[in-house]
Amino acid sequence: MQCFHALLCSVMQLSILFMVGLFFLSGPAAGRRIAEEKQAIDFPAQGQTEKNNPFIAWLAGLIGTTTTPPPENLTPPESCPTCKCGRTNRLTRIVGGQETQVNQYPWMAMLQYSGTFYCGGSLISDRHVLTAAHCVHGFNRNKISVVLMEHDRVSTSESMTMVSNVLRVIEHNGYNSNNYNSDIAILRLTTTMKIDEKLRPVCLPTPKKPFSGYDGIVTGWGATSENGAISTNLQEVTVPIMSNADCRKTGYGATRITDNMMCAGYNEGKKDSCQGDSGGPLHVIDQNSTDNVHQIAGIVSWGEGCAKPNYPGVYTRVNRFGTWIRSNTVDGCYCSEE
Repeated sequence: MQCFHALLCSVMQLSILFMVGLFFLSGPAAGRRIAEEKQAIDFPAQGQTEKNNPFIAWLAGLIGTTTTPPPENLTPPESCPTCKCGRTNRLTRIVGGQETQVNQYPWMAMLQYSGTFYCGGSLISDRHVLTAAHCVHGFNRNKISVVLMEHDRVSTSESMTMVSNVLRVIEHNGYNSNNYNSDIAILRLTTTMKIDEKLRPVCLPTPKKPFSGYDGIVTGWGATSENGAISTNLQEVTVPIMSNADCRKTGYGATRITDNMMCAGYNEGKKDSCQGDSGGPLHVIDQNSTDNVHQIAGIVSWGEGCAKPNYPGVYTRVNRFGTWIRSNTVDGCYCSEE
């Protein structure tokens, strides 16, 4: 059908948008959740509502968002310094967890939205931070900032921090906000970080390795109990990584855990990641290394509550995305394990 009057066309188009909007907002899909993201509990609720609503997502596709600018040509750096990844600033080796030492995990990133902490991340090169897609999906890139070398979120004197805005958000195109499949994203920083003894990236994981039976180390500023307050100081907790076959025998059932996910936790609960840990790392120590090299095996993604029996934490399986990560970070300098 053609329109011959501009005003009439505009009114008809607005009416159609309004009717479709009412359908989505009132239908069973509105606000439906099958799991709980582990973002900080003090993150603005409006942002969560908008990105959980299919009509808002559809409408944003029509009018555009500022989350991801147009693709750019990535130019490899002319030279990169010699450096090592995955080394903590501690020779010895968060629900039920403990506080870390200051700058113990020198790649740990804190994401802020309009100056408010809401998610974690991991520095993987001098220009890139790895996080969860649900920490950036539908959000305004210009309001996201990344803080590195942070320990105490409220102290202004305990540690020297580095802050960068975000030049580009690279969200995996397979991300599904309904079931958190492919829950991974890369932040391209506006500032190139100087890698040294105080600031260094985490190592990417060994390809194809399942890590079942490994002890995973989760770090973040998340709550230390379900419905509790988010932490002031960076916390760490160790949880056993289970096979996907075993995880599918838990309360999640056989279909919710995809091959792009991994589970870690205890059958009886007691230790887990929690709200505010989203986007942060699940580390493993490379068993072939002699100096406790840390690899990022998982990214905190979702779960049913925190430390609930028969419901382990669910993480994005990073080594399923190695090629994608490398192809989108060729403009950054990586450090080696050796």
